[in-house]
Amino acid sequence: MLTLLLIAAAPTLPAPLARPVEFERDVRPLLARACFGCHGPDKQRGGLRLDHGPSAMAGGNGGVVIRKKDSAASRLIHAVAGLEPESRMPPGEGTALKSEEIALLRAWIDQGASYPSRDWLEQPKRNTHWAFQPVARPTVPPGDHPIDAFVRDRLRKEKLAPAPDADRVTLIRRLSLDLIGLPPTPEEADAFLSDERPDAYGRLVERLLASPHYGERWGRHWLDAARYADSDGYEKDNGRPYAWRYRHWTIEAINRNLPYNQFVIEQLAGDLLPGSTTEQQTGTGFHRNTLTNTEGGVDREQFRVEAVVDRVNTTARAFLGLTFACAQCHDHKYDPFSQKEYYQFFAFFNSDEERDIPAPVWGVKMPTPAKGKPAGVLAPTLSLGKGRKTHVMIRGDFLRPGAEVQPGTPSVLPALNAMNPTRLHLARWIVSAENPLTPRVFVNHVWHKLFGRGLVTTMDDFGTQGEKPSHPELLDWLASELVSSGWDVKRFTRLIVTSETYRQSSHAPTELIRRDPYNVLLARQTRQRLEAEIVRDQMLSTSGLLVRQIGGPSVRPPQPAGVSELTYANSAKWIESVGSDRYRRGMYTWFQRTSPHPMLMTFDAPEGILCTMRRERSNTPLQALTLLNDTAFVECARALGRRVQVEGQGDEARLERAFRLCVLRKPTERELSRLKVLLYELREACNADSKAATTLAGSPEEAAWMMVARAVLNLDEAITRE
Repeated sequence: MLTLLLIAAAPTLPAPLARPVEFERDVRPLLARACFGCHGPDKQRGGLRLDHGPSAMAGGNGGVVIRKKDSAASRLIHAVAGLEPESRMPPGEGTALKSEEIALLRAWIDQGASYPSRDWLEQPKRNTHWAFQPVARPTVPPGDHPIDAFVRDRLRKEKLAPAPDADRVTLIRRLSLDLIGLPPTPEEADAFLSDERPDAYGRLVERLLASPHYGERWGRHWLDAARYADSDGYEKDNGRPYAWRYRHWTIEAINRNLPYNQFVIEQLAGDLLPGSTTEQQTGTGFHRNTLTNTEGGVDREQFRVEAVVDRVNTTARAFLGLTFACAQCHDHKYDPFSQKEYYQFFAFFNSDEERDIPAPVWGVKMPTPAKGKPAGVLAPTLSLGKGRKTHVMIRGDFLRPGAEVQPGTPSVLPALNAMNPTRLHLARWIVSAENPLTPRVFVNHVWHKLFGRGLVTTMDDFGTQGEKPSHPELLDWLASELVSSGWDVKRFTRLIVTSETYRQSSHAPTELIRRDPYNVLLARQTRQRLEAEIVRDQMLSTSGLLVRQIGGPSVRPPQPAGVSELTYANSAKWIESVGSDRYRRGMYTWFQRTSPHPMLMTFDAPEGILCTMRRERSNTPLQALTLLNDTAFVECARALGRRVQVEGQGDEARLERAFRLCVLRKPTERELSRLKVLLYELREACNADSKAATTLAGSPEEAAWMMVARAVLNLDEAITRE
């Protein structure tokens, strides 16, 4: 009788879709919306669970509901199609499935009703993925330096030889650009070249690590991860006049070598530290770098939730190297994180409130406040507010709360053992000795900045879809060394830059490039184009215009007219800085999210919207045009031309001086000969049109030297770190 009933019912069902159906792409979102609220990980009404393959196939209290390859006989289809009124699904006022959705479910069942393999749901054992395993300190192969020992052990197995050391001129320029982001002067290079002491290189390393510009260089790296900007974003994109306080905190923290574990804690929960100082609270400006929507008519709760989501995703990506955001709407497709665990993590941030605190900075001169405005300097921070209940958001929709959850961490990682855990507990858990991700992610971050490529190339994805480490034992040794040193970042950086692996030449024979084009095996150093801010800093420094003031509010150097007016709300008024502020380092340039400085974007600076662990690198004609024509670079060329006229006696000495200022080495005979010809031709042209030349640079002679300087400033070697 049942068979006859099913046969009679089948014709009333929508026909199955005639295409392949994938569970994660097609079926899970549908079940999450319509079914998981009652038959998911938190609630199994009638004993039925549909988010988990084995449970779904077992059925519920009423028996099997899915018959593989027979959708017409599956009670799940009958329920969602309303063929059994007493068991219609979704029940009550739930939105019935559309015909095309039922057709999709039928196709999925007829194609085998496959669920993805999710062993992490089927048993509580730890996932076997390498990044989730404890950091084990490996035995170091024989060698004088641990890093070299690991790298050369791998090279021997590959039958490759390491490159020789770079020459001393290249070394001092590389080290200076890497550690402080500024080129050395010819005089500093000469002093290093003439220093015959065996520890000359070590002394150079110590001098640069002690430089206050070290915090600027490595602070700029971190601001990418912290998605720093000087404006709110969205349509209005109002300015944030005190956002720079977090940038200033970052520079100072790095300069005083704040241990990395404390660096993390103060950013995530500095306000919750017992007796927290103003500076520690300022560190929580990390959380205030979220976008803020101040448009009229917006739903404040919606954008509060979006800000919390951003804090969750940024914390997971920057410190743990996880694509946790993929679990916001459903269980992570590839990694062992459930949607419930996402919102448990979310709960740590859900009760926080934004506030600004008085935070004057010694040595930083601030303008007099306008009438009715608070005096002093404010620091955007985060503080613990009144407790909010946190619910799983069905399909990530804050208007569809599911089961209530408490603060917690992913079960695949070591447990957070605390009663009523807070954001401070979370911060301490992230940097605990048992957490396998944090030290690996950070040492990989530093390695990437010094070699142009991480040991794990997917900087922000240490999950199952990320790349495996090229040197897993080296990665773990570095991670364990960082922790055992007390998370001492300068000591760790010193360890890397004193290795022969770091000091290698970037030049390589054709055969090596053929065998290892991306330098995975580290048989040489990596040649890298300078980042946007460092291109600017290099030219300002070379020309003598650079103002080396540390910290303080953002500045507005020249940019093409009308750029700020392109913003939707036309809220950004770009009033060019004058005096010394015009020539500050690139990291202090005001960053307007809807209209960033064009030079920064042309040279691949991030947009300040999402956590960026690795910048893209490009080489485009637009970059060359910017270097030739941007107002700041034209001013640099004019200043360099005047500088070499003062510092050199005679054309040849001046040309050599320009070359050394830009690339540190002396020009070859061929290069010098070509520069002489160029200077001669430019003098002829400028004298022929003396009026235009005088307008450009003050006199035909100065105009000729300005254009020679521009040619040298634009050498590929000048904007490349060898």
